[in-house]
This record gives sequence, structure tokens and C-alpha cells, in this order.
Amino acid sequence: MRFNGIVTLYNTVGEDFKKQLVPRLLTGVYVEKTRGADKAAEGDKNADNLLLIVPFSGHNDVKFVVGDLIAIGDTGEADSFAELTVRAEIFRITSVQEFDFGRLKHWEVIAK
Repeated sequence: MRFNGIVTLYNTVGEDFKKQLVPRLLTGVYVEKTRGADKAAEGDKNADNLLLIVPFSGHNDVKFVVGDLIAIGDTGEADSFAELTVRAEIFRITSVQEFDFGRLKHWEVIAK
């Protein structure tokens, strides 16, 4: 497993219609993207998934929240979700697990 990936985490801050995307560049992470499609009544549905492993070391102040966004690479600031989706492949965090034991203390983040 190589921890040489780069992603941008977008924490959403604010109230309902006035949400702001706050970017945070994360380096030295493991990124695994899987492609898939689910069968649905209206046709195939995107089932791409993202597994992100983030070591605690060097990322102590990072907050992962279900519903926040992740883009692969350094995608910079964005004023809106729509603007961000035009220039990057976006994943929404669906689960976060903390592994605070063993030699590699880390978070495992699943996004779709």
C-alpha cells in the first residue's frame, strides 16, 4: 500500500442555502477508486466508490464528516458544488472509521 496520494477534502460549513466549501489539501494518503454500475429500473446507475486511508501522523487536525466532499488531486477552492463538479470527479463521504491502534493509526473514509 502506497501513501503517495493527494486529495482535497471539502468540509461544508454554514446554514442550508448559505453553505460554504472549505478546502483542505491532504497529501501522503492512500487512494483507491473502484468503478462500478448498479442496475436500476431507469438504467445503469453510477456505483463508483472511493476508499481513502489517512494516517493520523501529519493530519491531526483534519475533521471527516459524513456528507462532506472529496476530490482526487489538488482541486483548489470552489464557490459551489456545481463549480466543483465541472472540474473534478467528486465523491461524498458515506462513512468514517477511526483505527487508533497498531503501527498505522489512521482513518478509513468511504465515499461514493
